[in-house]
Amino acid sequence: MFDQLVNATFLYPIVIILFVGAAEVGALLGRKPRETSEKSEYMTTLTASSLGLLALLLAFSLSHALSRYEARRALILDEANAIESTANFASMLPKQAQAEILSLLREYVAVRIGFRRPYDPAKLDRDVAKSRELLTKLWQQAVAVSEPQSLPANRFINSLDEMTKIQERRLISAGYYVPNAILLMLIGLAIVAIGFTGYQSGLTQSRLHAPTLIMAVTLAVVIVLVIDLDQPVRGFIRVPIKALIDVAKNIQP
Repeated sequence: MFDQLVNATFLYPIVIILFVGAAEVGALLGRKPRETSEKSEYMTTLTASSLGLLALLLAFSLSHALSRYEARRALILDEANAIESTANFASMLPKQAQAEILSLLREYVAVRIGFRRPYDPAKLDRDVAKSRELLTKLWQQAVAVSEPQSLPANRFINSLDEMTKIQERRLISAGYYVPNAILLMLIGLAIVAIGFTGYQSGLTQSRLHAPTLIMAVTLAVVIVLVIDLDQPVRGFIRVPIKALIDVAKNIQP
């Protein structure tokens, strides 16, 4: 997947150069002397068809990437709310249990703030292991304070259960991306469409060379934007973690 291959930050100039080059090559080929009457009509059809297909595929890819971005952002907000609720219910438990539980929650939220930041597969494994270790300790504390008729303990356990589920959902969502086949097809189709557009511009000897280059740059930026949205901890667009930072500040020692 692109998230493991290259940072989207570096893809912006690379794809722009690639698309502009496709437009320039197409224009150069189109300027070669030949009969243009029938070819021009033929290329108009090909160009329109390829651009229409590109627009459809781009809309699908952007929608999918945006939905994944929103899902990741919602999960962080849900996790922050779950951790804060767990801390609030912990403050209702017996005094002897509060200090250890709140200490574990502070350590846990610190791990969750740094989850996959900076991007490093080895760090991801460490973060996952540390999160599960702290959750195990929190559940041991929950067992120690659990009483059948204790409403604060029951609320604490329910909140801890929700926190555990969200941790797993956030981990699973980290592996969801726009399929590689879609992204590669998108880039390949864009090169073909831009090449056809440049070829048509050269074939008709029109003054649309500058607009063709502008279109190439615009398409390059939008396509890399799809990849950028799909990289939650890399590139220019990142999933905000302010909610978790605020929770960390609110959990009192």
